Amino acid sequence: MNTENLGHTSNAQKLNGSSQDNRREQGRREEQHERDAIRILLVDDHTVLRAGTRRILEDEPDLRVIGEAGDGEEALQLAETLRPDLVVLDIAMPHLDGVKTCQVLRKNWPEMHILILTGLDNETLIRTLDRQGIDGYLLKSARPAELIHTIRSIMEGERVYGERVSQVLSLPVHEDLQPTRKELEVLSAIARGLRNRDIANELHLSVNTVEYHIRNLFLKLEATSRADALMRAQRLGWLDSQEPLC
Repeated sequence: MNTENLGHTSNAQKLNGSSQDNRREQGRREEQHERDAIRILLVDDHTVLRAGTRRILEDEPDLRVIGEAGDGEEALQLAETLRPDLVVLDIAMPHLDGVKTCQVLRKNWPEMHILILTGLDNETLIRTLDRQGIDGYLLKSARPAELIHTIRSIMEGERVYGERVSQVLSLPVHEDLQPTRKELEVLSAIARGLRNRDIANELHLSVNTVEYHIRNLFLKLEATSRADALMRAQRLGWLDSQEPLC
């Protein structure tokens, strides 16, 4: 018997066994890393922005994007199916906007973290979402490092707002920020395409009073036109979701 060949065979078996053990250990580590990674759902109606945000996040070893949605309805479906740790949520989206989506997420899955990532810094919007209990609010002008840090901080139990958003929340709260019942009636009439005189006739008001309510709505919404006011009001949930925007 060739003892030298036996020696070589034994060494080869040991090396092979060691290599298999290393692969198994590496596999276990990868599985553990996969379980420990922060699972993120991206929600934004702009495909290019979603793709860019995904690349930023997936460059980090502890962040994993598990799904993408282009509107609120799709986001709620994926939230139920995937159960992400954190939802990165835009506001201005078709079908179901970010405010209403946030309301449903909070109601159905209160343990799910929500980070608003939007270009909107309207005071009413920020305060509305803050009252809903969001975990963070960043503007889309934020640096990638700020976004990554914010996500990690949220998952450690912090509430994180960007500098501009923090400035808005530090301002004195205007108790008249929310619309009055009459202002909502005027807003609904505007959404139906009625002119000021028609609104006045329908609500039994003077034209001057209608114009007064419209001025107040513009101030509260920081709107520059009727169309702008309607879009902003819909984002804030001031209009019925079935209300046509004329």
